[in-house]
Amino acid sequence: MKPLIGIASSAFYDSFADIDFNSMDKEIVENCWERMCLTGKMSRHINSSGGAAEILSLKNTDEQIDTIASRCDGFLFCGGADITPSLYGEEINGSKDIDEMRDKFELSLLKKAYEKGKTIFGICRGQQMINIAFGGTLHQDINGIDEKFKRHQAPYPMDSYIHTVKTVMPQFIPEGAGSEFRVNSAHHQAIKKIADGFEATAYSDDGIIEGIAMPSYKKGLIGVQWHPESLADFDPIHHNFFKMLVEYAKIS
Repeated sequence: MKPLIGIASSAFYDSFADIDFNSMDKEIVENCWERMCLTGKMSRHINSSGGAAEILSLKNTDEQIDTIASRCDGFLFCGGADITPSLYGEEINGSKDIDEMRDKFELSLLKKAYEKGKTIFGICRGQQMINIAFGGTLHQDINGIDEKFKRHQAPYPMDSYIHTVKTVMPQFIPEGAGSEFRVNSAHHQAIKKIADGFEATAYSDDGIIEGIAMPSYKKGLIGVQWHPESLADFDPIHHNFFKMLVEYAKIS
């Protein structure tokens, strides 16, 4: 049987069903379209790697979250809005477009999945959520540190290379990456303090933490800051991120 991988992407709220499309703000429509396309690419590459992808909708109760955590073999936490700073002990200082309902759902699901020993991978915001769940912190706006970091905020569709990543722990990096490889980039936040039990697996050539993993967790607890789904159609290194996710989820 193929491992079932739950994708926690931008939330699809019940309230959307009651809104007339023509009355929706253009920015919301464009954002939803982008997230739908990115989530579709993740599903495509999970499925082609031997998994069975399932897109998760936002759940509100502990019982619903426990049901999801029990049913799936692995989880992929995806990109999107900034995470509520109070979750890592800070006031808002550069964070924007916060979605507290999504944060609450994903944080609860991530912790429950960890309790049940499930495979957990994260992309962009997903890596940041993993770090926060275990006590790490974020830079709320890397532009405030140095203007050179503005290159990390490439627009959608993110299907071109922006910078080089240097591998530190290759066992937690997609197969074929070697000591250096090229990635895209679409973020203005980044990991500041790495959570206890985690190690940095890769850095950008300007010092941003691009990958993390918990080496002691045998089922795979891994995050990356770039968006492999946007490069995976033509670059096997980035397709192998999803292959690695599925292979970890097969471990009994």
